[in-house]
Amino acid sequence: MLIMLLSLALAQSPPVVDPCAHNRAALLTLTPAAFDQDLAGGWRPLGAKPECAAVAADLLAAYRKAHWGELTPGELHIKFWHEGQLRAGLGQTQAATRLMMAGVNPETPNSGFSDYALGTIAFLHQDRPGLLAARERLAATPKPADFDRAAERFKATYGFDLEWPVNLKVLDGLIACFGRSYNEAYGDCRPEASAP
Repeated sequence: MLIMLLSLALAQSPPVVDPCAHNRAALLTLTPAAFDQDLAGGWRPLGAKPECAAVAADLLAAYRKAHWGELTPGELHIKFWHEGQLRAGLGQTQAATRLMMAGVNPETPNSGFSDYALGTIAFLHQDRPGLLAARERLAATPKPADFDRAAERFKATYGFDLEWPVNLKVLDGLIACFGRSYNEAYGDCRPEASAP
């Protein structure tokens, strides 16, 4: 009788839903922009759930490997960077460091991104002087002549405003919350949110 009641109770229980369920095959066929920059599609819905960060990081790695010869340098570098951010949030500092350095595109030396990356890595390694120095270098980076036009296109495409220097507020947040977790400092400590 007990077994029958237990079986009945289990049969009436709602099915367990995996919060990280996704159609991996379909996601891997998306264009680089749809996979990376669509806030409602691609890897981002998974990455937005703390319990799915590792799944999203693995998905970014799989996408990069599946499309290695097809991605432009910029597309390739941003996939490394975003995986690195997820790994940083998971506390995987060494992996995050390697991925973030691979995320720096040498074809855009005047973008300030390398100082943003170095500041982020300094934060991960608890190097406050390195973080402050990277922040100062980023703040002093001259604004490119075509930045305003590029920022208009970015806003039209993704709905975010870009301010020069890009990611300075992110480093300010890392400084304001130095010693806290990467996810907390990246998300909650910025003077105001900026584009991802």
